[in-house]
Amino acid sequence: SRTKIVAMTQVSNVLGREYPVKEIAKLAHEKGAVMVVDGAQSTPHMRVDVTDLDADFFAFSGHKLLAPMGIGVLYGKEELLEKMPPFLSGGEMIDSVTRTSAVYAELPHKFEAGTVNAAGAAGLKAAIDYIRKSRI
Repeated sequence: SRTKIVAMTQVSNVLGREYPVKEIAKLAHEKGAVMVVDGAQSTPHMRVDVTDLDADFFAFSGHKLLAPMGIGVLYGKEELLEKMPPFLSGGEMIDSVTRTSAVYAELPHKFEAGTVNAAGAAGLKAAIDYIRKSRI
C-alpha cells in the first residue's frame, strides 16, 4: 500500500459525531501506516486513552480546554519519536554539536527548540486541574 499516514479527527467539530478511531487505527497499522488523531474536539468532553486507541500521534489544543491560546499537546509513541529527526534546532534540544553533526537531547527535550511557553504550560495545567476538579 502507498498509504503512509492516516490522519483523522476523533470527534467532529460540526456534528459532534465520534468516529471509530480504534478500528481505523487497526486497519491503518495492518497496512503499515502511522495513525495521527486530532483530539481537539474530544479531549475537552470525554476521557481519552491514547494507548487504547492505539494512536501513534494524538494532538489537541489547549484553548479548547479553557487554557491560553498558543499551547497544545502532541503525544507520540516513544519508538516513533526516537526515530524522527527534529525539524528545527536550537536551545537545550542539542546535547553537543560539531562542524559535521549534532547529538540531540533525550525525549521530550529533543523536540523543544527555543524557549518553552512556560506561561501557556502553567495555564494548561491549571485548566486541566479545573476540569478534573469540576468534572466539566
